[in-house]
Amino acid sequence: MKAILFVFFFVSGFCSLVYQVVWLRMAFAAFGVITPVVSLIVSVFMLGLALGSWAGGRWIEALTRQTGRSPLNLYGLAELGTAFGAFAVPRLFAFGERHLLGLGEMDSVRYLLLSALVITFSILPWCIFMGTTFPFVMAYVRRAEAEFRSSFSYLYLGNVLGAATGALLTALVLIEVLGFSETLSLAATCNAAIAVASIGLGLRDMLRPASAQSSEPPEPSPALTALPELPPASGQTTLFLLFITGFASMAMEVVWTRAFTPITQTTIYAFALLLSTYLFATAAGSLAYRMHLRAKKCWSLEKLLRILAVAAFLPMAVTDPRHRPDAVNIVLGLFPLCAGLGYLTPMLVDQYSAGFPERAGKAYAVNIIGCILGPLCAGYVLLPALGVKWSLILLALPFTLFFLTRLRSLAASLPARVLWSLISAGMVVSSILCITYEDLRIYGTGTTRQR
Repeated sequence: MKAILFVFFFVSGFCSLVYQVVWLRMAFAAFGVITPVVSLIVSVFMLGLALGSWAGGRWIEALTRQTGRSPLNLYGLAELGTAFGAFAVPRLFAFGERHLLGLGEMDSVRYLLLSALVITFSILPWCIFMGTTFPFVMAYVRRAEAEFRSSFSYLYLGNVLGAATGALLTALVLIEVLGFSETLSLAATCNAAIAVASIGLGLRDMLRPASAQSSEPPEPSPALTALPELPPASGQTTLFLLFITGFASMAMEVVWTRAFTPITQTTIYAFALLLSTYLFATAAGSLAYRMHLRAKKCWSLEKLLRILAVAAFLPMAVTDPRHRPDAVNIVLGLFPLCAGLGYLTPMLVDQYSAGFPERAGKAYAVNIIGCILGPLCAGYVLLPALGVKWSLILLALPFTLFFLTRLRSLAASLPARVLWSLISAGMVVSSILCITYEDLRIYGTGTTRQR
């Protein structure tokens, strides 16, 4: 059954990124190829995931008790609701475009505000359905599987692998071959197939004899024994880390889109490349975490923060225009940071939730709230005020500060701690010395900074 759920979440993650990439392209066509559109699509997508994750975790137990249905039945309905969004969003975008044509320039305050409302109400409901999937399936796993305490990271790995595949194939193949409408129809068909299969599995469970069912999670089998203890951190520290890492990483995604456009030549392909790299690296980090969890050798929080404190500054260094960067430089610059976050996020959620859907929903929602606010802050505040270079430096600093505050906890000698402090300071200084394509415009080779 675990393998089936993994496939469900792989396909579901694939579909979710098909929607995000296609909806972004359609929003560009309807409302303009401008940075606020990128920020808004990403933020509203994440808002739906946060609301669905929180509400699903809070209400799943009550819903299953009151309806007598398996959590898999409710999961199937959520996937079916997501499928409807494939057909609703294009029509809602078209409606909004027709009614906004007479409002003037696309960069006017009135146009930006009203187009933001159209985009929000067009995609938010379907993203809420997507967000409920984690707590709904975790509720089923907690009843049926012995390894329920780490169910979030298992489902997260499948979801991220599917999302990475969806982002890459959609941008490079599906849209070019099938077009927008057919690509959305393909994703909706996949969601509907998951819905039918999961509802069928849920009905099969309901028909099992009552003696074969239990509302309590089963005891671990001898082969699994107790899962390894995760690195210690307080509940509030865990939630704070989840929020800040979500905020900084997704704000960086918006800034990276601006920074890497001169390398990839178009905003669309810059976004697709960094999104695919982000997701594949996140999947690699999640896979490493699952392997370490099985081997009972999870990395400590301090070790992860040490990696992130250095990796957060790499994208600026490897894409400095003086080095003539290409797409390979982008991938190499992003991969270490995104892989570190892919390890850290499921570890923290597993640690906080211990397999309970409500706690997992809360922790994941906190992370996603950071993911919502980050792109909005980057698109509407940081980039207009600071530009690419200083926005990236400011967003990388929290990882350095987190590491320095935990430095005393490292099981290392004083010279080693001093060395890591100097390395962290050196990364900050080196990033200040880097330049971006925006800086080239400012320093006399062309136009002024884009706003």
